[in-house]
Amino acid sequence: MITNTSELRVRYIETDQMQVAHHACYFAWFEYGRTELMRQIGYPYRKMEEEGVMLPVIEIGGRYYKPARYDDRLHIITEMPSLPRATIRLNYRVVRLPAEELLAEGFTVHVFLSQFGKPIRPTKRFMQVLKPYFN
Repeated sequence: MITNTSELRVRYIETDQMQVAHHACYFAWFEYGRTELMRQIGYPYRKMEEEGVMLPVIEIGGRYYKPARYDDRLHIITEMPSLPRATIRLNYRVVRLPAEELLAEGFTVHVFLSQFGKPIRPTKRFMQVLKPYFN
């Protein structure tokens, strides 16, 4: 399993009049965690896209437990639980610091597509980067 922890602060623009983060922000935070995980392993999205591979979201879900509020420090914990095949699944946890209080959990599923929109398998190079994390 590959895990990445990214930190962010809830910005004022992400909150409502009660200073509670809007539920849609969590999906943007999942994307932030996902891109940071890819950067951490040395295979950022930019590199994948330069190789002609796209990873659109085909499924997304989340469960909210407690609200994030303006100026909260958060950890977005992103996990890739298994090697991808035609799709890749990532799991997320959003926790408030410093107590590591669980605020939300979620997941995304992505499909590998060519730059022309055709389903493809992950590249050999990408799989070589991932394999050491799963041995």
